Amino acid sequence: MTIDKGSFLLALATLGIGGAGGYVASQEGVVKRIREPGVMERQPAEESAAQTPAATASPTSTAPACDDMVGAPGACPGPGYSADEGQGCGAIASKRCQDFKETMKPRVAEQAVACLNALTPGQRCDPARVSLCAHAALMNACSEADALQPTTTATAPGRDEVASRCEGIVRACSGATLGPTMRECRETLAGLNALGRDKLAACMSAHCGDKGLTGCEAVIDVE
Repeated sequence: MTIDKGSFLLALATLGIGGAGGYVASQEGVVKRIREPGVMERQPAEESAAQTPAATASPTSTAPACDDMVGAPGACPGPGYSADEGQGCGAIASKRCQDFKETMKPRVAEQAVACLNALTPGQRCDPARVSLCAHAALMNACSEADALQPTTTATAPGRDEVASRCEGIVRACSGATLGPTMRECRETLAGLNALGRDKLAACMSAHCGDKGLTGCEAVIDVE
């Protein structure tokens, strides 16, 4: 099933209790990912002698498919006080928010930006806490099951794009401390658009050992 915005923000509020330290110490499993569209259970038939076979054979109703291309990110938080003034940290959250909008699919970006806007001014000054918004949103992206299945037919080009990208990333990061598994890579790339996937691959090529997937998520400027 998909996660609505209220549940998503509630999960982030729970994560906030542990602070950003837990995010840095454990870079996976931050938010349990729920990907498959929910299925409405068949309502039990009322016990009635007058009930007909046709009435008891109601078909199962399926919820709409998960679609990360439907969404509209809100406005980004404005830049805070300059660090030079001793009262803030400048545009950390504002800059990362723009990264989210440029690299994520619309619904995923919508969740990540909502998370940023829910942070306190102090939390927006913590790069790890800001990055947690990106990670949590990506871990709740829709599945790209079709893209994970290689195809040899000419009727469905590009269906194995996620798998092929991740094979390259995992191979290049083999032996690195923060090298990802195929599953971790696929789950991260699922919520990114084409630009986001290109940027993540470029970041991973230089930072498998020190940043890893969570440090390269939704990043435009690779340092």
